[in-house]
Amino acid sequence: MCVIVAKYFPIIGWVGAKNRDRKYIPTLDFIEDTHRGVSRMMMHDLVTGYKEGINSRGVSILNTSLDVGADEPDVESGLAKSSPDGRAIAEALLQTDPLQAAKILVKRRLVGCTMVFDSDTMYLIEASDRDGTRPYKYRVKLIPKSHTVVRTNHGIWLPWASFQRRSDDADQTRDRISSEARFLQAELVVEAAREPEDLVDGMCQVYVDNPQLNIMRTSTEPNAFRTTGQLLCVPKERTLYCRPISSNLKFDFWDLNRPDTNVWVEILSNRELWQNTRGNPPFGHMRMKDI
Repeated sequence: MCVIVAKYFPIIGWVGAKNRDRKYIPTLDFIEDTHRGVSRMMMHDLVTGYKEGINSRGVSILNTSLDVGADEPDVESGLAKSSPDGRAIAEALLQTDPLQAAKILVKRRLVGCTMVFDSDTMYLIEASDRDGTRPYKYRVKLIPKSHTVVRTNHGIWLPWASFQRRSDDADQTRDRISSEARFLQAELVVEAAREPEDLVDGMCQVYVDNPQLNIMRTSTEPNAFRTTGQLLCVPKERTLYCRPISSNLKFDFWDLNRPDTNVWVEILSNRELWQNTRGNPPFGHMRMKDI
């Protein structure tokens, strides 16, 4: 249950960002390793084993769920460090170009909406098997530099995937409204962004006076989704930025950012979060009847 966005910036190229929503408080560390001449910098969720990030060729991968029934299976079953999606993404991050990385993710049957990109090229994958109830289906498209990318938790190219359109099913309707609301807010963020950090800073705003409808989920209710962190991949800089909003963070700064490294991690402060959530958002509050 997340939000991913991307935009092509002049000089900098493609940049992707993510709000990561969880029902638990994750403990995160970072994995930096090198195989076959390719270095990877990956956010690693120690609770589930999930990974995503960037490599030394600038190839970056960020994903949001469509098969929400399997979104946190490792937490529910108690099987930590066993995420198949994390393993597939880690394997794809050994590739030297986005197309080859995308092919591996399809081969490994990764579900959800996945951005696979470097500074020059962006592929978007939308894939689902409806929590194993349908054959695996996917769409992969090359995104023009004049376009932007926004995905939440309902299918666009696969309309049957994940939360269906509003219906007599109250739970399905509630979840669909949440996904649509966060999609609309993310579109506004991407349109307004003038530099990479605007993507994550814009997704720190409070646009809707309902925690589950807002792009930055601040709910404290038990078993409710909350935004536990943000990721920002800037391929031109070969850098993964992380803002650990509601996460425990473990890392050795000197081990990760060695002088001879060619892929980096940077930690963003929560200053923008505190400033934006207590002040007036730039686009004004949206009301439920606007969504």
